[in-house]
Amino acid sequence: MKKAIQTLVFTLLISLGTAFAAEKGDVKIEELTAATFKQKVWNYEKNKEFNRVGKLPIILDFHATWCRPCKMLAPHLQALQNKYKGKLVIYKIDVDQEPELARLFKIQAMPTVIFVDSKTGYKSELGYKDYAEYEGIVNKYFFSK
Repeated sequence: MKKAIQTLVFTLLISLGTAFAAEKGDVKIEELTAATFKQKVWNYEKNKEFNRVGKLPIILDFHATWCRPCKMLAPHLQALQNKYKGKLVIYKIDVDQEPELARLFKIQAMPTVIFVDSKTGYKSELGYKDYAEYEGIVNKYFFSK
């Protein structure tokens, strides 16, 4: 019973945080399908080697709806999306809905966050990290050059 109540409270807090963020006019993080991934990140059918689309740095959040650390990470990524609006873009990919994309990046655990800067390279981070850690990675990987 105690665990059920804790889960309910956690779910409500996440929902309230998401609703509050939407009220503030924050930029919603887009959930990609394989089709939209090919348009916005990498058309892997056309180019077998990683060759990204666009110029802005990209963060890919490989997550699952049942993953508790993924839910804990979501507000941090939303905060990064809002802080760096126009300087980077964040996309979410549900590994259960898009297993082909998960296989492309060899995703074996969630959350896995991929940082895509260069045309042909990217960096992976596995597991939950707090906001400060992710902001440090963003600054180091994307903006310290």
